Amino acid sequence: MAMEKDVIFETAERYVKATGRSVFLTGKAGTGKTTFLKYITRTTSKRFVVLAPTGVAAINAGGSTIHSFFQLPLCPYLPDVKELVTEYQMPEQYRSLRKERVKIIRTLDLLIIDEISMVRADLLDAVDMTLRRYRRNDKPFGGVQLLMIGDAQQLSPVVKESERAYMSQVYPSPYFFHSKALGRLSYVTIELQKVHRQKDRDFLEVLNAVRENRMTHQLLERLNSRVGKSVGTEDDTSEPIRLTTHNAQADQVNLSKLEELPDEPLCFNARIDGEFPENSYPADEVLTLKKGAQVMFVRNDPEGFYYNGKIGRVEDISEGMVMVSDEDGMLISVTPVEWSNIQYTINEQSGEIEQNIVGVFSQLPLRIAWAVTIHKSQGLTFDKVIIDAGAAFAFGQVYVALSRCRSLEGISLETPISPSAIYSDAHVSAFNSEIPSPESVCSKLNSEERHYVFEQLRDLFSFDGIMRSCNWLLKVWREKLDELYPAEYQRLVEAHKTLGDASKVADTFRLQLGRIENSSADNDAFLNERLVKAAAYFQPLITGVRDAALAASDLEIDNKETKKKAKEASDEFLTGLEILLRTLETIASSGFSVEEACRIRTECLLEDRSSAKKRRLRKVEYADHEHGLVNEKLRERLQQWRSDRFKADNVPAYSIMHQSTLLEIAARIPKTKAELLRIKGFGDGRFKKYGAEILEICTEFDKEKEK
Repeated sequence: MAMEKDVIFETAERYVKATGRSVFLTGKAGTGKTTFLKYITRTTSKRFVVLAPTGVAAINAGGSTIHSFFQLPLCPYLPDVKELVTEYQMPEQYRSLRKERVKIIRTLDLLIIDEISMVRADLLDAVDMTLRRYRRNDKPFGGVQLLMIGDAQQLSPVVKESERAYMSQVYPSPYFFHSKALGRLSYVTIELQKVHRQKDRDFLEVLNAVRENRMTHQLLERLNSRVGKSVGTEDDTSEPIRLTTHNAQADQVNLSKLEELPDEPLCFNARIDGEFPENSYPADEVLTLKKGAQVMFVRNDPEGFYYNGKIGRVEDISEGMVMVSDEDGMLISVTPVEWSNIQYTINEQSGEIEQNIVGVFSQLPLRIAWAVTIHKSQGLTFDKVIIDAGAAFAFGQVYVALSRCRSLEGISLETPISPSAIYSDAHVSAFNSEIPSPESVCSKLNSEERHYVFEQLRDLFSFDGIMRSCNWLLKVWREKLDELYPAEYQRLVEAHKTLGDASKVADTFRLQLGRIENSSADNDAFLNERLVKAAAYFQPLITGVRDAALAASDLEIDNKETKKKAKEASDEFLTGLEILLRTLETIASSGFSVEEACRIRTECLLEDRSSAKKRRLRKVEYADHEHGLVNEKLRERLQQWRSDRFKADNVPAYSIMHQSTLLEIAARIPKTKAELLRIKGFGDGRFKKYGAEILEICTEFDKEKEK
């Protein structure tokens, strides 16, 4: 659905992209929640994965299921009930994730969950437990930003009767918003309000009344005036879709209608390659068609000839191809298409999170469609429907069924809808009553963006995680290694004391950051000054700690188990130190940016610890760069020059020279104007300002190197 971005859409976009605040994006049916999901996945620079509660929802969203991504068992997760039977427990050690998956989890910025209304509270808590465990972060969801998309008034989570007694001991309801982890998370709710599916004001009034359980006698009469009404015209080539509450009803209608057609049926078997779970099949494994059968397309055509939910009639059938006429009489040639089952992996070269296709489902994108369940209709739009209300409606089904249609005139009710079928869940009503106004959400956006920067800074200068890693390393050494290598052990003890003292100073600095954030004055220059001074203070201290840890990590250990423990503890400690040091170095040379800090963190987490250790242990003079070997001594001089320049000129460091340009200069060592201008990012304007100084630095360095 093409759509203009309104103010609320743009506000939600900025919350996701420019803050760390988790977001619950909701809205009535047809307000563009799916459009927002697709837009964010196309445009965000954050590292993300898309998950959904069911296989079909995951395939449609272009992601994975929650259970498969986190490798969760298909049973309730009940964290606070210790006395329950083992089958309903999932201890932290239930299953170890693959290294590839752990890397993705540890470098994740944004977790997108579609169809959140169908996610159970205990499943969300299991996600929280897994993220905290593998990210070694006790914040809710391990500090990952959530984007939850859905409408609590629509389809609800499924709880088996056998599970209800256990669930009720822990949760007030099974809805996602009663997750214990979500209760600890400060998230913002943003409601999209412009309905794009329906334009009829009278029909929208009825829909809103159903959704919010404020149906009046007059509105119910208006709705039930559609009982037994015919929809469509004599010229229509398709019959209205019948929406049912259960699969058996839909299957019975479709089979009966298909048998009435005179021609012989032809079956189309899906081709399944690789891994593709049966519960995730996006179309029928065996599709039986006849000439004259009414069908519905079950995906969008890239060329625009059909879309998910479009109705048509089979005009001709041949091997591997079906001709379908749409409601306008246009003939569409339909051939098999592919759906991909994806797993998230890390690209070894770029370090980016990528979608890896592990299975393919190939089939005609059609489904027999005289009838379809309300559940399967979610997200679809029809011009005319028959709603079969013969069976009891579950919560949310009446609203979902009615909201599939564009207009009230396009609806035919088989039986009247009783007031008892339109009910609200007290938990959902209470939750929705707390949704803030759009004005309130918008008004806080600027402060949220600023808060995000300071939150990242406070995290950077919190040494708690590094201290825990250091304690773990010392514990391993005290058990097995202190007597074997007393000098190195003593050095680690001294490093621990240095780190502890530095941590106290960092805590004081974090308080100062809080005061700067809360100040109403324009204090960006003051903040930058304090950050540069902090970087200058902490860099030598942390470097000394890092050097002690490196020396201790390069020792021979005969015992395999001890060696393994020491390596794990050392790698964890060194990774934390490396993230801190590289970020401090960047602050000293070019100031602080959230994007650069996130890039450094990801780079360090993905880096092979053994190769990083080797680089640090030797006296590094050169480093690899796409344009050759970067001389570290020249790089340091250029960094210092840029640092002095941006302080003197009071401009951002990148406006003087980007880091990539600096590295290329350090690799190529230009000595003439022509050589300097050939470097990407260096034009005539930048040469006029800084060219002479840079060439002087390079020339002097080259002379020193020759000596």
